[in-house]
Amino acid sequence: MKLSIAMATFNGERNIGAQLESFLSQTRLPDELIVCDDGSSDETLPIVEAFAKRAPFPVMVYRNEANLGYTKNFETAARRCRGDIVFFSDQDDVWLPRKMEAVEAAFRADDSKLLFVHDGKIVDRDLRWRGATKLGQVKSGWGANMGLATGALSAMHRDLKSIAFPIPDEIVGHDWWIYAIARGLKVDGVIEEPLQLIRRHGENTSTWVASSVARINKMDVLVSQMRTEPASSYKDRLDYNNCLAERLTRVREASGCRFRAGVIDAALAELEVEMSALLRRSELVDAGFLAQKRIALEMLAQGKYRHFNGVRSFLRDIVRREWGRPSAPGGNAACLEKSH
Repeated sequence: MKLSIAMATFNGERNIGAQLESFLSQTRLPDELIVCDDGSSDETLPIVEAFAKRAPFPVMVYRNEANLGYTKNFETAARRCRGDIVFFSDQDDVWLPRKMEAVEAAFRADDSKLLFVHDGKIVDRDLRWRGATKLGQVKSGWGANMGLATGALSAMHRDLKSIAFPIPDEIVGHDWWIYAIARGLKVDGVIEEPLQLIRRHGENTSTWVASSVARINKMDVLVSQMRTEPASSYKDRLDYNNCLAERLTRVREASGCRFRAGVIDAALAELEVEMSALLRRSELVDAGFLAQKRIALEMLAQGKYRHFNGVRSFLRDIVRREWGRPSAPGGNAACLEKSH
């Protein structure tokens, strides 16, 4: 297999050197590194260009003519990759030496998978580890393996690129989009071994509680969700579901489709059920106080809260009195973590 790294950069001079050096320490070196810079104004590009001159593998560096944002920047980098497997790389983490070897072995062991997500140790800005891993946080906080869709921990097969790309303009977050496509097609897998250090330095894009350096539990998740401002709209998730349904339908109708129609039909049916729950919960935004409680109770009885955060979301709807305030920044990323 040919292994590519798709790296998106933007003003990352502080930590990018350590990430680049970790590529050199891999027991299985990459076959190429594609770097797409989104208009850095610091020393990011000079650092990458100096690395390219001494790297034992090809390094292609591109500077976007206009700022694309991280979703489209990652897509641009991944589409330029020529490898069989594309690894997504942030600019501030550190890969452990076995990462590329272990992920390649996982793809070789199961050729039905087109996406693998692995665990990672969550460390502070100085790479100090307090015992938390991303998968461990998700299991401790939610009791299940949901939500492990971090792009920096992901690698995709080239066959998934033609399905997932282009990413619709409505979508914020390349990782959740790719993960949702792979999950719908039943071609995603999880590697439970921690294969990199996830650096948390206070300026990361994600503020999800599962990204905390300190270990969390279910109470921490509940407190975090209760502190999150109420959603003023569910338009982001409705748009997301519509885009996903359209893409899966296109895959099903494609000639020579390698995926079983029954799998795609099941995914589309689940999206339709989720859409019903989203539309019903949207009514809470403008409903009066008593109507909010009635709708919440009906949703609980009908099992609709499974499309959010279960009983936690129901409790939020019961105790919340103020709706319509702007929700926290994050768009699709926030909604897909089901924080609402």
